[in-house]
Order: sequence, then C-alpha cells, then structure tokens
Amino acid sequence: MGIALAEVRDSAVTAAELLDLVRRPDAGAVALFVGVVRDHDPQASGAVVSLDYTCHPSAPQRIREIVADVLASTDPGDDCTVAAVHRIGHLVVGDVAFVVAVSAAHRQPAFAVCEQVVEAVKAGLPVWKQQFEADGSYRWSGL
Repeated sequence: MGIALAEVRDSAVTAAELLDLVRRPDAGAVALFVGVVRDHDPQASGAVVSLDYTCHPSAPQRIREIVADVLASTDPGDDCTVAAVHRIGHLVVGDVAFVVAVSAAHRQPAFAVCEQVVEAVKAGLPVWKQQFEADGSYRWSGL
C-alpha cells in the first residue's frame, strides 16, 4: 500500500487526521502511536513546561526515507499504509509532538510497522529538543 504521508511540520497534528489518511475498506486493523509532550524527563532537573523542536533541513526528506525503509524491511507483502508526522516549533505540556498511524488487513503487521516507524524516527530523524523547565533553565537533547 505505502506511504500516505510522512512529514515534519510546524503546525498541529492530530491522531484523527492521520487515521483518516490510512483508512481503507480492506484494512481490519489500525495501529496508532501518539507522542505527547510530558511534564518530566530523565534529563531534566525539574518539571518540564515546554520545549522547542528544531530540525536539520534534511529532516522532511529523511522522515520519508525512514518510513520507506521500514516498509521495505517490515512489510514485504505491501499490506500496510503509513502516515507519520513529527512536529517542530514551540510545544507545551500536553501538545502532540509525533503521530504514526498504520493500517493493514490484520493487526500483527500494523503493530509491527507502527513500532518500527516510531523507533526508526526516534533514532534517525535529525530533530533536536530544547526542554524548558519550571525554574527557567533549559536542556538540549538529541544533539
């Protein structure tokens, strides 16, 4: 089936938007991952209140390559449809930062591809996070 959407953007993304993109009459399963900005982080010394995501100029192309690579290795039967969006810009606690939706005829390939896309994007997408803490300090991660 392939890639319905794979992008890095500076505007809001919702699970509903991506679910609509991967819905198909032959798909009996949809796996969904929603990454949300949380109020804590192991690298933070206090409460996290917001963060800024920035990216390398290659990030929009790289996310498409990552999703294509996962589909090639994890979905050899071409059963899955994938939509994946990673946000950049200023986000506050509770904002959606990363969404992946995967549809397939059955749950196993949908789950497998969804998990692999999430892990591959987290490992290979050139996006960096500056976390702002309640005391006014900040920390960078993913550099």
